[in-house]
Amino acid sequence: MALMDVLPIVLGLALVVLAAVVGFEMRARRVSARDLRALRKAHAATAEQAERTRAGLAELRGALGLDGDDGAADLIGEMRTIKGLLKKMTDRSAAVRERAEGALPRAAPADAVTAKLSDAQVLEIVRSAIESNRVDLYLQPIVTLPQRKVRFYEAFGRIRTEKGTILLPDQYRAVAIERGLLPTIENLLLFRCVQSVRRAWKEKLEVGFFCNLSREALSDGEFFPQFIEFLERNKELAESLIFELPQQDAHDAALMANLAALRKLGFAFSEDNVTQIGDTDIPLLVRHGIRYVKISAAEMLAQESKPRTALHVADWAERLKRGGIELIAEKVEEERQAVRLMELNVTLAQGYLFGEPRPLREQA
Repeated sequence: MALMDVLPIVLGLALVVLAAVVGFEMRARRVSARDLRALRKAHAATAEQAERTRAGLAELRGALGLDGDDGAADLIGEMRTIKGLLKKMTDRSAAVRERAEGALPRAAPADAVTAKLSDAQVLEIVRSAIESNRVDLYLQPIVTLPQRKVRFYEAFGRIRTEKGTILLPDQYRAVAIERGLLPTIENLLLFRCVQSVRRAWKEKLEVGFFCNLSREALSDGEFFPQFIEFLERNKELAESLIFELPQQDAHDAALMANLAALRKLGFAFSEDNVTQIGDTDIPLLVRHGIRYVKISAAEMLAQESKPRTALHVADWAERLKRGGIELIAEKVEEERQAVRLMELNVTLAQGYLFGEPRPLREQA
C-alpha cells in the first residue's frame, strides 16, 4: 500500500478522535466516574494506535526510500497533539467532577473550615484567636517575568482555630468589621509583616512586602494615630513595605488625609481590583502615592478584544512605568496566561501558578 493511500485513513482516524474530544468537552460538566474510566481506556487505545501508525509509517517510508519530507512527520505530530488533548480532557473532567462533588475551590487551602458557621461562632473563633495569638500571616510571592524570581510577597491574614483549621478573610471579615475587631487583626498582621521585613533585611533578601490596609483601619480613631506613631519611629520600613488598598479606597476623599500622612512618611501604595486605566489616570495615581497597580490576568487578556475606549492593555505597562508605576498581573492561574502577559510587556505577576499563600513559618 502506498503512503498516500495510508494518509487519508490515518487522518480520518484523527478527525474521529478530535470529534470525540469536542463532544466530551460539551459533556464535561456531567462527567461520571464510569465515563472517566471509559475515556481513559479510549485514551490508552488511541495512544497505542498512534504508536502503531507511527511505526507503520516509518517502515513504509523506508520501503519507499522517502526522505521524510512527505508530510508523515506532521501527521505523527498531529496524533501526538490528539493524545495530549485527550490527557487534558481527562484531567479537566476529573476537576469538574471534584467541583460537582463539593470539593474545595482551588483558592481555599485543604485545612480551611468548610462547615457553615453562625456569626456567633465566627465571633467566638476570632476573639479566641486574638487572645491566643492565632492570627497568622500568609505570604504569596510576586515574581518577575520571564525569570520568575521572587521580588515581593503579599501578606494575607488567616484566623487559626483551636483545632488547627483556618478561617479565610471572606469567612470572618464581615463579623470582624461589625464588632470593630478588624483594626486589631490588621495591627497584629502589620506587626508580623514588619517582622518579615526585618528578617528579609537580616538575610539580605532583596524583596518587598505588600500589606493590605482596610478603610476600617484607616478611619479608626484609636488605631490610626498609634499606627502613624509607630511608622514615624520606623521610617526605614518604607524601603520595603507597601500598603495595598482597593481602587475605590485609594481615591476616597474621606481617607485622603490619612493616606497623605502615610505618604509624608515615605510609604507607597498599591492599588488592586483595578479594571481599566486611561492616560489621564496616571498623573492622578502618582499624586496619590500609587506606585503599583494590580489588574487580574483574566481582565487584562479579556480587554484585548474590547474597543480602545481607554489606554489599551498592551500599552499599560510601558506608560505606567514612565510615570514611576509598576503594573502587576494578579490571579495568574495558567501557563498560557503567563506567556501572553509577557507578550504584553507585563514583567510582574502573582497567582497560584507561581505559588499559593503559605504560612510565614513555611517561608524560606
